[in-house]
Order: sequence, then C-alpha cells, then structure tokens
Amino acid sequence: MIKVFLTGFIVQDADIKEVGNRKAINIRIVVPLEPGKDGQDRTEWVRAVIWKYDGQSTKIADYLKKGRKVLIEGIPAAECYTDKEGGTHANLHINIKDLEFLD
Repeated sequence: MIKVFLTGFIVQDADIKEVGNRKAINIRIVVPLEPGKDGQDRTEWVRAVIWKYDGQSTKIADYLKKGRKVLIEGIPAAECYTDKEGGTHANLHINIKDLEFLD
C-alpha cells in the first residue's frame, strides 16, 4: 500500500457531491515545496477527497474552509478519462484517511 502525508492550505471551501450511497467531500490543497534552484518558491496543488456514508458530511465540510492549514494522510488514486476531442488524460487525487487541522 502507498500512503502519503501532506501539509498545506485549503484553497477553496469544501464541495460535497453524492456518489451512489456515499458522499464525496472534495477539497483542493496547495502544498509549499522547497525553493527551486532559481530560489523561487514552488507549490504543488493537490485534489483530495473524504468519503462518508453517514450524515456527518455537512458538518465536516463546514470546517474545511479556504485558508485552513491541514495535515492529511491518505492513499493516492488515479482517474483516467477521455475528453471531447478523444484525448486521454489522468488526474491524481488523495483519498483522505485522516485529517488534522494545524491552525
């Protein structure tokens, strides 16, 4: 199993979507990286999802607001799709298993 730990800032309020009998709480996180060789600050943008079966989704999403600093633990997952022009693309996201607020 591959497990990742990321610390970063939520860049937009959480978005809840129903997927079958579960709810997906989607967030985007910007993760600061070490400066590049040119001295410029670098960041990585990460999509992350919390899956819930119960009614706690709205309560959890209420805390996942833009600007909050978080530590997430999760498992990376890839999605492949074909666009309108027939091009194949892939997205990487993290399925969150644990989340801590650092602010």
